Amino acid sequence: MEDFQPNVNIITDPGGYQPRSGKLAWYKTPRFLIFILTFSLATAISLIYCYSRPALYRSSATLLTSAMTAIDAPSTNIDPQQAAIEREVLLGHELLSKILTSVNQAESDRLTPLTLPELQHILSVVRVGGETHLIELRADGQDRTFLPKLINAWIKSYFEAREKEVNTRTTETTHIIEDELSGISSQINTKRKDLVQFRKNNNILSIGRDENAALARLNGINDSLNRAIEAETKAKTNLDAIKQAIADGQPVVPTQDQGALQDLEKRRQELREKQDKLLRQFTQSYIDLQPSLKVIPEQIKKIELEIIKKLDYGKKIVLTEALKDYAAAKETVKQISADLEEHKSTAAEFTTQFAKHETLKTDLESLEKLYRETQERLVQLQSNHTEKYPQVTVINSAFEPEVPISPNYTRDALISVAGSFLLGLFMVWLVDFLNRTDEPQASSTVTLSGIHMYPTANTQIGALQTQQIKPIAQDQLQALPNNSIRELSSHELRVIFNNASLKGKQLIACLLSGLSPTEVGSLTYNQIDFNANTISVNLPSIRVLPLHSPVKALFAESGGHPLWSSNSLAVANEIRVCLLCAAIDSGLPHPAEINAETIYYSYIIYLIRQGILLNELETIVGQLAPAILMSFSIYTPSHRGLHANEVELLHPALVGVS
Repeated sequence: MEDFQPNVNIITDPGGYQPRSGKLAWYKTPRFLIFILTFSLATAISLIYCYSRPALYRSSATLLTSAMTAIDAPSTNIDPQQAAIEREVLLGHELLSKILTSVNQAESDRLTPLTLPELQHILSVVRVGGETHLIELRADGQDRTFLPKLINAWIKSYFEAREKEVNTRTTETTHIIEDELSGISSQINTKRKDLVQFRKNNNILSIGRDENAALARLNGINDSLNRAIEAETKAKTNLDAIKQAIADGQPVVPTQDQGALQDLEKRRQELREKQDKLLRQFTQSYIDLQPSLKVIPEQIKKIELEIIKKLDYGKKIVLTEALKDYAAAKETVKQISADLEEHKSTAAEFTTQFAKHETLKTDLESLEKLYRETQERLVQLQSNHTEKYPQVTVINSAFEPEVPISPNYTRDALISVAGSFLLGLFMVWLVDFLNRTDEPQASSTVTLSGIHMYPTANTQIGALQTQQIKPIAQDQLQALPNNSIRELSSHELRVIFNNASLKGKQLIACLLSGLSPTEVGSLTYNQIDFNANTISVNLPSIRVLPLHSPVKALFAESGGHPLWSSNSLAVANEIRVCLLCAAIDSGLPHPAEINAETIYYSYIIYLIRQGILLNELETIVGQLAPAILMSFSIYTPSHRGLHANEVELLHPALVGVS
């Protein structure tokens, strides 16, 4: 059968206990009163300020401006700098001064005249759209009937200033162009005289380069040289062909002897045919007996001798004539080349002078062209009458505004109400924060293992009655934690640890490693194994705990020995005094409540909050009484069920200790 703890209700002061039905209504609580007072006051002040601000109106007009080019030149493409230029002109000191004078004269019935700083604050210029020449003239102020008049006076003054500027620039440009024409005309006359004199000095008769004598002669020599070279090539080719024909044994004769040679060859052929015919008809003996037939062979030999003589003579004649022609062609080329070399210097000099002539001619043509263009500019300037038309067009005129542009009363009122609401909540929190104390709250109800403690109205009586309550008879180090033992946070433990001596740091490290105060007091050098990184606990609960690196480093500073005296009657008091000094030096409130049990129980709660199984808790912190386990069950999270090897055993207060 399971052992259940009885439910014990301890009422320390029955007279101080107030039943739930006696509480104040929510609308009568101090928090609500502070909130409603702050909210009402802040809302009233902010709304009064919001609606007391005067309305601000805006009147505007849209202008189309052309780019500022030359006064007689057409408008170019959109210039990104044009809006900035026009803005500077429209907001210039001279134009604003003129507007101020005009407005103050027209509005003489105003109580206070308008000043220049006020006018600069009211007027503004904004570019409309992206890449456009549209600009918007704006006037912001409280007098909505006066704003359109101010815009119209602004536009009128700008038109007058623009027209005056155009007239001035037109006159100045006309004088400048006329002076340019006079200067250009003088330069043209000078250039013409220089060109004529240069032609005479250098014998340049024609503007065509090749039509002058020097270059015409040079061209003729070049043509003759080309023909002579061609004739030389032909003569050389003919000579080479004749030599090759002679070497090949081909008949070579003059043209006039070719007919006679052909007649001899024809007669020789006829005699040979006649001889062959006779030999076929008669015998040689018969032929020798006939005188008319006998002379045929002699005639053939005679003709052949004549042919040989003609061929020999023809070869000599043809070869001689070819050699003469080739020699004559070579001599011709040599002579023409000499003439060309002789005439080159003259032609080069003429070419140089002619190039200078062309330069003078080009300069004259450029001046004449510039003169014509300047004349055209002057004619256009005199015929366009641009001085009558300012380069500005009003697209939209100014009108009296109906709706103010600011402030937005509705939006600002909502913001004021919301801000007042947040301010009320902040004041409630601030009052609670300023009234908060660090003393243990006697009004809180602590429930441990079915024991209910109710508040007391008298602190002294409650403390006295608390002292009279007898704890459950158990071992002192395993007693049920009561409301005098508090849970220390990781920050508080780290502060105590940093302000402790080396002995105190070793004590805190052991308590945050799972050793109970009794086990810490009896810890010896033999129980600490630096090689295996373990701490062996023999009594009262046998177990082996891990020796974490921060704990190992602390004991290494003392050679592995605990700095307190073990197995001594004074060890408990030594531990208590060491931890009390560290608690006082840390500056934490209520240092008397900080002792070995507090640190030990804080480590147990740290493990339980991670979700460790209560059955496995004893493997780390030792055996605990059932009543103590039941009291710690309130710290068990919803995600419980982790084994000892699944939770982080090193307490955060020891992380980073070296």
